[in-house]
Amino acid sequence: MKRLRVAVVHALILQLTCATDEITDTHGHEAPEAPHAVLFPSLTLTLGVIVFYVLSRYAKALPYTAVMFLIGTIMGIATEFLGSYDHVGQSIRLWIGINSEVLLLVFLPGLLFRDAMSQNVHLFWHSLYQLLIFAFPMVLAGTVLTALVAYYIFPYNWPFNLAMAFGAILAATDPVAVAALLDEVGAPPRLKIHIAGESLLNDGAAIVFFSIFVGRYFYEDLDYIGGKDHSEDIDLSRGVAMFFQKALGGAAVGVFFGLGQLILLFILHRRVSREENIVQVTSVVGMAYLNFYTADYVWHTSGVISTVVAGLIVKLLGRGSINDLKLLEDFLCLLEHLLNTVLFVLGGIVWGAVVATGEKLGKWGGIDWAYLALLYIMLLVIRGFLFALVYPVTSRIGLKSDPKETLFQVYGGLRGALGIALAIALDNEVAALAGGRFETEAELHTTQAFVMVGGIAMMTLVINGITAGPLLRKLGLADSTDARSMIIKTLQVEFRSLAIDDFVRLLAQPRFYHTDFSFVKKHVPFLGDLTRTQFLDSARKYKNTHGLDSAPPFLKNILPDLENDKTPSRIEEEFSDEEVLADFDNYVRKKRLECQSTKAHRPIQNRRQSSNVRAMMGEDALSAKELRLLFVSIMRAQYEKQISRGELENEHFLAIALDQSLDFASHDIHKGRPLQDWKHLTELHDPMARLEARAMKTLMTLSCGSLNGKRSGKKILGCKVRSELLLIERAMAFMAAHEESQKLFHNENEDMDNKLSKPAKRVIQESLEQYASAQYALKHYDKQLVQKTASRKLCKILLNQTMYHVEKFVHMGALKESEAEHLIEEYLHSLHGLLESEEDVVHPEGVVQEFCPTQSVINPVIESSAQLVKFMERLSSAVDDKNRSAMVSVREGPERALYDSSAELLVETEEEDEDNRSRELKY
Repeated sequence: MKRLRVAVVHALILQLTCATDEITDTHGHEAPEAPHAVLFPSLTLTLGVIVFYVLSRYAKALPYTAVMFLIGTIMGIATEFLGSYDHVGQSIRLWIGINSEVLLLVFLPGLLFRDAMSQNVHLFWHSLYQLLIFAFPMVLAGTVLTALVAYYIFPYNWPFNLAMAFGAILAATDPVAVAALLDEVGAPPRLKIHIAGESLLNDGAAIVFFSIFVGRYFYEDLDYIGGKDHSEDIDLSRGVAMFFQKALGGAAVGVFFGLGQLILLFILHRRVSREENIVQVTSVVGMAYLNFYTADYVWHTSGVISTVVAGLIVKLLGRGSINDLKLLEDFLCLLEHLLNTVLFVLGGIVWGAVVATGEKLGKWGGIDWAYLALLYIMLLVIRGFLFALVYPVTSRIGLKSDPKETLFQVYGGLRGALGIALAIALDNEVAALAGGRFETEAELHTTQAFVMVGGIAMMTLVINGITAGPLLRKLGLADSTDARSMIIKTLQVEFRSLAIDDFVRLLAQPRFYHTDFSFVKKHVPFLGDLTRTQFLDSARKYKNTHGLDSAPPFLKNILPDLENDKTPSRIEEEFSDEEVLADFDNYVRKKRLECQSTKAHRPIQNRRQSSNVRAMMGEDALSAKELRLLFVSIMRAQYEKQISRGELENEHFLAIALDQSLDFASHDIHKGRPLQDWKHLTELHDPMARLEARAMKTLMTLSCGSLNGKRSGKKILGCKVRSELLLIERAMAFMAAHEESQKLFHNENEDMDNKLSKPAKRVIQESLEQYASAQYALKHYDKQLVQKTASRKLCKILLNQTMYHVEKFVHMGALKESEAEHLIEEYLHSLHGLLESEEDVVHPEGVVQEFCPTQSVINPVIESSAQLVKFMERLSSAVDDKNRSAMVSVREGPERALYDSSAELLVETEEEDEDNRSRELKY
């Protein structure tokens, strides 16, 4: 048995050795292996990211697809001339020889379905007669005229069937670059639907004519390389029958699969399940590819027309059953971007390799480039002639048209994805029949046709794509510049008003009570000229919106720094100057206590029972363990809220530590331990803070050029100060999350009399302990440093919230993406300046202690959790000046007031009864 195993192993080794020896090409190099196929799309998408970044920042006029095609051309020429046989070269050679049918199956369904789903079905239906004229009669006429140019003018002696297939390829338009431009400049909807709808339908017509004439070409002209075995004799009657079979049959198949997709969407219509939303999107994409394959390769109809019809049906009738429309649109946009990126680079590679090979073999030269330029001009002339020919009809039916829109439609007929895919498919299929040695006339002809198609695609993308914008504005088809400028100015005023409202709302939070307003004005540009009237009007709006039960904004530190204007404020008419400049927090707190006192005397039967967790659970109350897990979930949501609001902007390690601290806290809770997330947070974040501080100092040193001996004069903070800033940020984020979570937890677990169950009180008590630990750690840092950190955080929130308002107006349709980009860039510039500025950080020497792990900092006043909750309850119910100062001390950190009041308050709270203490526990 052992000898048998040894013999088998030797046989396998011998077989692998022989196989390795056979995996070589004709030049003695190793042939590409299957795993190499993964490298090309991965590299292409990475290059696409870099190209998109450069174009979106520095060269917005260049079309993305045109640049990717040029990059592919360079890669193809380099591969052919340099003879690269490394990993990249082998991967490229694999993709150059991709099977033609696989190529169409991979790229066309996703692109076509995305185009169909992006149509305005209402306008599409009303312009259907016009689009059908653009698609079928004009495509056939354009195919014939382009074929006549290729057959009689070009000196290549192509067979007429190949010339007709060449004309069908160039009849397909791809307005991907123009469509983005039309949305950007606000072109008329009629023009947009004419360009997009024409492209959608003439793709189907072009591929039908392409299939017919390629079949005739293979049967009649390629018999010497076995073409008859791959096609059939297609005469005039058979050609007409094939046209109706593919066109009408494809439409019927599209209706069938479209209705089937609607049934799937209806079955999966359950909004509460996010996974079901994902499955819905999966079903849409899977059905698009299954539809194309079945129509094209099983039932021998047009997969293009079938996919387009199915997409239009889903767009028209499926909206009510789609759970997450944004998810579907985003995924289809992603799919379109991926497919376009890979396809245009692949087309460029094949085109570059073919041109390089033709140059080396003398099959392509200077005269051929002249014929390519002539073809570009002739295509514009042919397209203009056809549109002029049908204009008397198209200007009177459907949505009608006018000369300016027709002229731009002629110029906007770019060639792109479908033409490149069909040309590559034809060239590869002929090369597979002829052996791929570039020795037959058929290979030369299809290669010449492909070079022409690739050249036309590149020229239309670069020339027409770049100049379409100026032409559109010259024709007066874009929105009025003056009107849009007025709209943008109006919206900027609205954004400033919303930012002021956000500023007042943030001042109601205790962490921003002592904000440095001069710092805020410096780094938030739209608050630089804030006046007293504007600010007080916003404060009045906040009070009217939130009522007396909400925490009021702390205005005393802001009002003295505001500019006085001559316009009287409505809030100043309502209150005297003394009341406005007095302790606004104290004033509204008295109003709140009066309101609560009135509510306390109302009959219980007149109160509305809250639909919170405790009310719904009834007698089945949650245990302390379950309530702790609920509190952790609320905390996690608060951290996510801080991230979405930009409060943790540029604080990546802190965001990770905050999330992981809750994981450790949940683990402790499952083991029966109390809430201890502050301990876990400090253990996790302390080493991260040290590492981040050192890294940031090194980066700032390098950016200032000190390593090159160049002193920029810019202040660079040391590791110690940077660490302290990070720890202050941590404590503030932690405290804000706990404070908000306590309110939410209390509201969800109180009964009709604002009472909490004993387990709920215990959870609140543990949260207060964690809050006090963070507060006590915070008071070890310099007051000015804490103030600057809080002011920086407020500026980050304001800038991010304003960018959120801009995005919301874009989604509403009031602002275009191109217009929003300029506003976003302005706010991002201010945000980056805020994050990089270090000159404003004040750090007096000798005030701040050495950096140390903060979990070792323990509040000596708090000896037990029971004493803590009594202490905090007493502070929360204090309204006189003495107790008020103690309350502020806990919030703001001065040590003296905390110690002076602690002993007296702890004794007094032991004598309060349970009902009053429970009612006052709401913190």
